[in-house]
Amino acid sequence: MAPDEGVGVVLGGGGARGFAHLGVLRELQRLHVPIRCIAGTSAGALIGGMYANGLDLEQMAADFNDANWDQMLSGRLPRTEIPYDKKRDDYKNYLDITFGLQDGQLRVPRSAINSQEIEMFIRKLTRDRQLDSFDQLPIPFRAVATDLANGEAVVFDKGPLAEALRASMAVPGLFDLVETNGRLLVDGGLARNLPIQDARQCASNLIVVDVGTPPLTKDQINSLFDVVAQTSNLMVSRNVKEQMALLKPGDVLIRPDLDGFSAASFVDNQAIIKRGSAAASAQAAQLSRFAISAERYAAWRQRLQLPEYPRVDVVQVKSDSHFVNTEGLASSIANFKDGEAVDDIRQKLRNVFATGDYDQLSYAIEDRNGRHVMTVMPLEKSIGPSAVHFGLSLNSSTPGDSSFTFLAAHQRNWLNAAGGSWRNEMAIGKDKLFKTELYQPWSYDSPLFAAASLSYHVQPLSFYDDNHIKYAEISNDVASVNADIGSVLGRFGELRVGLFDSRVESYLSQGQFPLLPSTVYHSYAGIRSRFVIDQFDNPRWPRAGYFMSTVLTSSLPALGSYTASRDYDAVVEGVKTFGDITFRLTGKARGIVNRKQDDYRLESLGGFLNLTGYQAGELLGEKVSLSRLMVYWRASSLPSVLGSGLYAGMSAEVGRVWGNPFNGSNTPWIPAGSVFLAADTILGPFFLGVGNARNGKLSGYLYLGADY
Repeated sequence: MAPDEGVGVVLGGGGARGFAHLGVLRELQRLHVPIRCIAGTSAGALIGGMYANGLDLEQMAADFNDANWDQMLSGRLPRTEIPYDKKRDDYKNYLDITFGLQDGQLRVPRSAINSQEIEMFIRKLTRDRQLDSFDQLPIPFRAVATDLANGEAVVFDKGPLAEALRASMAVPGLFDLVETNGRLLVDGGLARNLPIQDARQCASNLIVVDVGTPPLTKDQINSLFDVVAQTSNLMVSRNVKEQMALLKPGDVLIRPDLDGFSAASFVDNQAIIKRGSAAASAQAAQLSRFAISAERYAAWRQRLQLPEYPRVDVVQVKSDSHFVNTEGLASSIANFKDGEAVDDIRQKLRNVFATGDYDQLSYAIEDRNGRHVMTVMPLEKSIGPSAVHFGLSLNSSTPGDSSFTFLAAHQRNWLNAAGGSWRNEMAIGKDKLFKTELYQPWSYDSPLFAAASLSYHVQPLSFYDDNHIKYAEISNDVASVNADIGSVLGRFGELRVGLFDSRVESYLSQGQFPLLPSTVYHSYAGIRSRFVIDQFDNPRWPRAGYFMSTVLTSSLPALGSYTASRDYDAVVEGVKTFGDITFRLTGKARGIVNRKQDDYRLESLGGFLNLTGYQAGELLGEKVSLSRLMVYWRASSLPSVLGSGLYAGMSAEVGRVWGNPFNGSNTPWIPAGSVFLAADTILGPFFLGVGNARNGKLSGYLYLGADY
């Protein structure tokens, strides 16, 4: 390139609004404007760094379009890829945040969104490029981050390209910070959102692209969130003004019209790219001053060659592990061929990350005597090996009862090198449960396990008259001991078989019920098996996948049971989505075979989405069955830190009850249905609905955390 050819390009931060940079770069290509160097911050660093490394703009746009932004920005892997043992409690309505427990104090995660998937995405698109100087890239490049300790700008000019891009876009509190060379680094927008001074060092003429969010006006500041957003905007706008003062008369400033797009509008990337192209096209006359001939531009474009994926000859693990079995990590990635592509090994790291033991699984690749050595640097969860969950379930119906249940759970992981854990659950409110379990895999990488548990569960049964008014309630207090062996079926499910011993105390807890004149005590013991397959993409509002659970119990007098009854509980579900419309088909069947008259363990139907129009548990019997079709429309998505979306839907249900506890009669098949508005929130699934059933009653419902 001639000394007077090429411009410096400055790409600023702005979150998802930064996709407009790609549109500007497209227009520069169309106009044959060569680029001498690029300096970028945050989103500008992401796009500028990838382009400087040789990634074709059309390929970049396709990669952005194909990326699952909702999934990536949730900080989690797709649920279908997570081992079943790590998602078995997803159907309990815990808050969508995990706390740690260390030294008697609660600890919170380091960030709202785990950045593992984002980092792997960046590493893939940059081909893990690592250089002694970013001047050696096809286009010389600089990325700006902020030192969290002193607020100073940190300019990346060498090293792993992916690390530079990740550090530059590490929004404090939202994404994990980056620790390198003894510094804690966060988003460069806090120090220098438009790095004009860095591009000026290599080019006399600059094209500056500003995609930052303008400060709010007085009338727009109406909530706590507005105040927080404005505080951030003011901090950034101050350093932007300082950099804008460095512009010269020959420079070109491009501010795309991004009205309607926020920093979180990642799924709108293609529309934002078009806005960038339109903004640059509107200033084509000014930009054309920097253009060169087609022949010379083609020669310049030849340098934009994306490198191949690096090959790996040796993998090693560098860790100062405190509780996770690092040897297990090493064995999980040890099986590879010399010269294997890093992309293949990255998938193995992804599988390890799915176990949930790490905040990050980063790596570095070095050339040692002609061999490429990958050093994996695992970072254990900052909240430690003890995790605590809290939750709340609420429900109210008209007519009917209102109730709440407070939920809490504790799990101590890594009791030993094989990955043993101690698990505890508690529910207080209408539902009462206390349970503790020891879970022990046979070895670190074995699917086989043994488990032993103690539990105390209060199971109320409500009795209603013909007017759907509750007149009595029986409580079954169940104390149980269980011992199981089983196998985890990878990410698909689990199989358990074991022994159980239960003591059930049945007593009248409300009203009058002549069939139970006094407290009844029974013992049950026998064999229990459970088989679960779970491939729902979202346990609360699935849009794809399938689920099956079957529990079979046989009470054996030879083991001390007072009856030889057999129990079954089966659920089968499938979900398919077409556009924004989801169809969820469910079948349920529960029952007790050979039940005795004074056995008050009964099955029930009724309640929202379980024969809507009847009260919860209103229809009692020895056996029940339900079929249901839910159709729901995702009206809009929510930011991943708030939930998945807002929904409107309806249900068509049909159910039947056999073996009425009063006279042994059976109901006919009862049709029912509902319409509802709902949301999937971090507090759980929230419903506001209305429905009815044959011989039921038109009822309104408000539910948080409904088990449907």
